[in-house]
Amino acid sequence: MDDDMLAPALKSALRNLVRSVVVVTAQHEGRPYAMAATAVSEVSMDPPSMLVCINRDAAIFQAIDAGSDLVLNVLGSDHEAVSRACGGGVRGGERFAIGAWDDGENGRPPALRDACAVIHLKQAHVVDHGSHRIVIGDVLRVDLPSPTPPLAYFAGRYVQVAAA
Repeated sequence: MDDDMLAPALKSALRNLVRSVVVVTAQHEGRPYAMAATAVSEVSMDPPSMLVCINRDAAIFQAIDAGSDLVLNVLGSDHEAVSRACGGGVRGGERFAIGAWDDGENGRPPALRDACAVIHLKQAHVVDHGSHRIVIGDVLRVDLPSPTPPLAYFAGRYVQVAAA
């Protein structure tokens, strides 16, 4: 396969992965940031850690680059509007007007009060690769505010996951 066809083919292949939708939040210089992401994964249970891939062009990147702690908000099936807002539908701090966010006091990133899961991370290691920074974070705390089934993304659209 020629190089110019590789990226489009990979994008098509990745559309076959069903992924939970996560909103990554950070706080930097008193300003909150939020970004919808599906490139989020567990790394290890010893120590408990997660990774997230952040595009250098994303507004949240300046907080990432400054070493901000992160919060991974695993969205529930009723959070499609939150995902759309944080996925580029709304800019800046206005993203936090959609959904039930805490205020992220004391420099902590905001967290979605009714998310399926809220995973608080401290940056432990970063790797730059291509257009992205891969951030590995050590888990500081996990909250499980809502038993709602997660919002998932598959084949370029949101899908509902049936409760177990």
